[in-house]
Amino acid sequence: MHRLSIVDGMTQLHQVSRTPATLSPGARIPALDGLRGLAVAAVLLFHAGGISGGFLGVDLFFALSGYLITDLLLREAAATGTVSLTAFCQRRIRRLAPALVVVLVIATVVVWAAGMTDLWSSALSDGPWVQLNLVNWHLIGESAGYWDRFGADRLFGHLWSIAVEEQFYLLWPVAVLLLVRRTARVSRTVALLAVIVSLASLALMVLLVGDGDTTRVYTGTDTRAFSLMLGALAATEPARNLLRRITGRLAGAVCAVLLAGIAMSWLLVDGETSRGLFHGGLFAHSLAAAALVALCAQAPENTVASMLGTPSLRWLGLISYSLYLWHWPVFLVLTPERLGVSGWLWATLVCAVSICLAALSRRFVEDPVRFRAGWARGRTGIAVFAAVMAALALLWVVVPRPAAQTVDPGALASPGTVSTSGPRMSKVLFMGDSIAAGQALPLAAAMKAAGVGFTSIAADGGGGVVGPLAETTWQTLPATLETVRPDVVIYQVTTYDWGTETEQRTGYQRLADAATGIGATTVFVTMPPIVPDEFYSPHMPDLGRTASVAQKIAEESAGRVIVLDSAEVWGPDFQRERDGKADRSSDGIHTCPHGAARFTTWLMTQLTARFSGVGQADPATWANTGWAADDRFKGC
Repeated sequence: MHRLSIVDGMTQLHQVSRTPATLSPGARIPALDGLRGLAVAAVLLFHAGGISGGFLGVDLFFALSGYLITDLLLREAAATGTVSLTAFCQRRIRRLAPALVVVLVIATVVVWAAGMTDLWSSALSDGPWVQLNLVNWHLIGESAGYWDRFGADRLFGHLWSIAVEEQFYLLWPVAVLLLVRRTARVSRTVALLAVIVSLASLALMVLLVGDGDTTRVYTGTDTRAFSLMLGALAATEPARNLLRRITGRLAGAVCAVLLAGIAMSWLLVDGETSRGLFHGGLFAHSLAAAALVALCAQAPENTVASMLGTPSLRWLGLISYSLYLWHWPVFLVLTPERLGVSGWLWATLVCAVSICLAALSRRFVEDPVRFRAGWARGRTGIAVFAAVMAALALLWVVVPRPAAQTVDPGALASPGTVSTSGPRMSKVLFMGDSIAAGQALPLAAAMKAAGVGFTSIAADGGGGVVGPLAETTWQTLPATLETVRPDVVIYQVTTYDWGTETEQRTGYQRLADAATGIGATTVFVTMPPIVPDEFYSPHMPDLGRTASVAQKIAEESAGRVIVLDSAEVWGPDFQRERDGKADRSSDGIHTCPHGAARFTTWLMTQLTARFSGVGQADPATWANTGWAADDRFKGC
């Protein structure tokens, strides 16, 4: 699943234009509430599987926050000649902290009490970083792939952009204050700074994105700064002067075009495959969002702005902050498996629960602290905030961590007979997708116990050798073969090996030839049975052909290619449990520690019977060496 986050900025502006629709100080702009409601609806639909580009709603929130916060700072500077950082921070804390703390505490306690070990473990790992407003960098450091379809879901993974916004709240007011002290033309200088930071951020995204996973550039504060800075730019006087020329029907027409373009991108874009997003696409979307926000604020009488200000969208916008905080934990706890329903019925139920919790949070947590609690202001408020933060920090220590998963060596087959003939196997290169990456963990331990060198290049979301999807593999494989110089190359047939029979044969033959070129034997291990979802279902006929294609190549290889049938381990069909233990993951694709250990025992038996130089690897020597506690097995 993918994770997003939003922070609800203020939709109140002071006087924003000289048009006939001028707003009085403190007036609330209905259209901006409506935009927030539209964006959070898109995000929920994205997470529910409804629209592929709904994650772009977060860019609209970034643009809103950049615009509204900058407008607030510039108005304060114009009125008072300075910016009060203390007052600004206190307002932000009263607005954001109460609901966030409540969600962190309740969600953590619920998954702990319910024994949901994967979510429980991730909460204790990520929670302190959420509290420090650095969780986006923590997730990047943990190599938590944002687009990994089968990565372990993290209870607070959606809070990455709250961290981005909080970092913006810490740095941007300071920058504006410094400019206020140095120049009389504050708004123009802020505009120039926003342009410079936006372009630098875009350049950094293009520079860092590469050809692999885009998590670093999607969730990094530096590479996402342009989404906030373009909103900030739209709040400055130069941008306002330009937009003042767009009035009346023209304003409505421009807003309609911008909104239509944004909506179409939400429907058509896919974050996993739309690489253009990271070469200017996100920048263009953020620019359109910033322009739409500014026009709705400056010309609130236009038709589109009036439509966005409808009561239902406004109400959704008013609860959007709490709605986003709650919806992801709700989605993860109330899964289709636990509720016994799926599809749109499941989506409707979890969205309804999320909306109810958000409404309660707004009514009983957010508004009382923000507007009515005298103790939340001044020195008392600072003391209360410090006490709450200390108590929250204690939570991450008091809640016990789940016990690490272990494997019973006695439940595994005994090691096979060691061969004294056949090709020598002193070094192994292991290849495959994320299934293989999980199996590589016990394999590495078993190979070490057997005295065999082991290198794994199994890759999440790829690792195959067939067709266009294999380009990344072929970019690095020749150099890897020369560096490792393995005796045996083991290729776990991947769930991405779809294509025509010709494409499959070409890819497999190319792998066999590359291995033969350095004197290595190629071992194909057939793909384990999976439960195909809507992503894999169209490709199952192609995947069902992979074993026979590999077998034909083996028959023509004069013994340089071997095919091992993993059905000897898994059986013909997907089976979640064996011997009362979780064998395969609940995602219908991956393996659990028990299954990975059974696979390792079987594969080591097959290899020791065919290759010389391999010592016996009794499961007792490798089954519980720590690999079973790896995050890959969360969800088992």
